[in-house]
Amino acid sequence: MSSELRVLIVDDHVDCASSLGCLLETMGCRTATAFGGEMGLRMAVLFKPDLVFLDLEMPGANGCEVLAAVRGLGGPAADAMFVCLTGTGTAHAEEECAAAGFDEFVRKPIAYLTLAEIVARARDRHRGQASRSRGSVGEAANLGA
Repeated sequence: MSSELRVLIVDDHVDCASSLGCLLETMGCRTATAFGGEMGLRMAVLFKPDLVFLDLEMPGANGCEVLAAVRGLGGPAADAMFVCLTGTGTAHAEEECAAAGFDEFVRKPIAYLTLAEIVARARDRHRGQASRSRGSVGEAANLGA
């Protein structure tokens, strides 16, 4: 497992997604962007992100639907940290996202410090998953000895 954090941004607003991608790259992340829910689902399967920023309200599949589909497929993307990044600031939207299984809920525009904290938490989580993967390989090797 690579130590580089892989971040997928899914937002139908091209400027928002592209700007966030550029900012994350300055933080040392490898990024991919998708400009809608259906494209986001395909990219999640192909890119295998560690962290996903999902807009809530998009034409076609919304953020909650994309999250459910990714988690339902299983695989590496299903274990990613999911952040709802939305312009919708209602308490109902936040409750809906929590019920859908998002790890974080953030209103646009995201503050740099908030973004840095989320990236740090995702890196910690990614390192923990890498350690568990290496541990299970080592344990399997010891079983054969």
